[in-house]
Amino acid sequence: MSTISNSLNRLLRHRSKYVGGVLLLFAGSAFALLGCRPGDPAQNKSGAPEKQSASPNTAPSSDISFEDVTAKLGVNHVYDNGEQSNLYAYLESVGSGVATLDMDLDGWPDLFFPGGGKLPALGQIQGLPGSAWRNQLGKRFINVTEEAKLGIIKHYTMGSQAADVNNDGFPDLLVTGYGGVLLMMNQGDGTFADSTSDSGLDASLWCTSAAFADFNRDGILDLFIAQYIDWSWENNPDCKSTAGVRDICPPAAFKGQPDRLYFGNGDGTFRDASDRLDTKAFGKGLGVLAGDFDQDSWVDIYVANDTTNNLYYHNLGDERFEEVGVSSGSALDERGLPTGSMGVSTLDYDRDLKPDIWVCNYEHESFALYKNEGNSIYRGVSSSSGLTALGTMFVAFGTATGDFDSDGDEDIAVTNGHVLRQPPGNSVEQLPLFLSNNGKGKLIRQEFSPESYFGKKWRGRGMIAVDIDCDGDLDLVVSHVNQPSAILENNRTTDSDWYQLELKGTRSNRDAIGSQVVLSTDKGKRLRLICGGGSYLSQGPYSVHFGVPKGEKLEACEITWPDGERQRIESLAPRQKHTIIEPSLVGASVSSR
Repeated sequence: MSTISNSLNRLLRHRSKYVGGVLLLFAGSAFALLGCRPGDPAQNKSGAPEKQSASPNTAPSSDISFEDVTAKLGVNHVYDNGEQSNLYAYLESVGSGVATLDMDLDGWPDLFFPGGGKLPALGQIQGLPGSAWRNQLGKRFINVTEEAKLGIIKHYTMGSQAADVNNDGFPDLLVTGYGGVLLMMNQGDGTFADSTSDSGLDASLWCTSAAFADFNRDGILDLFIAQYIDWSWENNPDCKSTAGVRDICPPAAFKGQPDRLYFGNGDGTFRDASDRLDTKAFGKGLGVLAGDFDQDSWVDIYVANDTTNNLYYHNLGDERFEEVGVSSGSALDERGLPTGSMGVSTLDYDRDLKPDIWVCNYEHESFALYKNEGNSIYRGVSSSSGLTALGTMFVAFGTATGDFDSDGDEDIAVTNGHVLRQPPGNSVEQLPLFLSNNGKGKLIRQEFSPESYFGKKWRGRGMIAVDIDCDGDLDLVVSHVNQPSAILENNRTTDSDWYQLELKGTRSNRDAIGSQVVLSTDKGKRLRLICGGGSYLSQGPYSVHFGVPKGEKLEACEITWPDGERQRIESLAPRQKHTIIEPSLVGASVSSR
């Protein structure tokens, strides 16, 4: 009995992803795991579950709307999680991401979606190919999976990242999943070649999100990979919800896996540098974001963990990282508790020119916004920013931040969907959210018509913001579970100016990951970081977008490149995308289209 009690005590230290509790069946013994602590705001005074409805933090949407143009553009991709076999494997719950990359360098963003997998029988896993879509001038996409040789099947896939790994000018592709990763190198002729076996990447466990960045500032991209839990067919307990119905197990039933770090060699190969991470750090990684959060020109790493402390790997500048999540104030929620964290992003929500951290959490937990106070110190502002008024019934995954309405402030989009088959008091499909920044420190949920994408419920997972049609505003691409992925065209009504900047490194890595850009007008300044990873299992573009309301006059744009060198540009035409080439020594090269 002492062994059983110890096992139960260990499990109780972690929050379960269940409403009210869960029953785990181990060798015929049933143990109850509490999902809501006494006094948890997950329930109202009557004990009844909350509903997904309008909250005090809700306003009609007037300046922003999104049109679902998936069918019009010809995109048809469905991520399959294999749940039709009714094996209730934990693999089913994680879902899918999406990556954007200009695979043919024609200036139009293309897309890649992982495929997932099948579970034919107990003990069997069958991977499914992803799909690649070439953008045809923003009017149409064509499926080029076979043409690009991206139909390779090795694993049950989940996430995707794109970056120029070998600095040859062509974006490469990394696909993560259960059992390992797939590294596909762009050959420059419209095709990709599998170089996984020669890459030096040995992340053979359950790999979820990843992030490319130059962590040691040698001009070559490195790679951070988050690993999840120790689920396997041999470690596959039967679990039941409080209603006595069999369902997906909670993460508390499994142990976490260590994160992996690889330094790039510049030729598409990597060397293992995982020992440079803080060896005391451990979690159940789902979301990853790499950026210069403390603005010291060394790229840091933030990991959104599932029911364990979120991790903040502070880059010490000597190829070592110190984990400072708790001491920085960014590891726990405002109650001092770990959360079931999934999606992650950064934005300067209050325009103080310091990047804040935004995290999507599980139901019965508020969304988390950590205000950057400088020097790697953060303060939770979920309550003061209006986020707690949204309720706690959302299971939030993918997220995208940006100035979607081009009013000068950064907004937030979120995709939601439950991981359980039959969630007590909740629904599997959930409404997505759009949170508009009112410019006064509040994030306000916008209402949409029931016919719109944001007015319907989905099984949401990954999300990215990318200007699909190159018209100057940020559109959305969303991946779902067992539902068609969606492309949402931004039809903002504001008549604002905008600037898009794509940085090209020469001394630095080609994608300029780790840079920061500050745009100054006569009315104020705006900050953007170029980050690796972000959202959930996904990678958005490395370009930056600024909305500037009519009447504001541009004064300057200041770029801090990954090595800390600064470049000031005092003339940029509005309503254009500008390509900024990093000066090799002095001066600047600027082109626009």
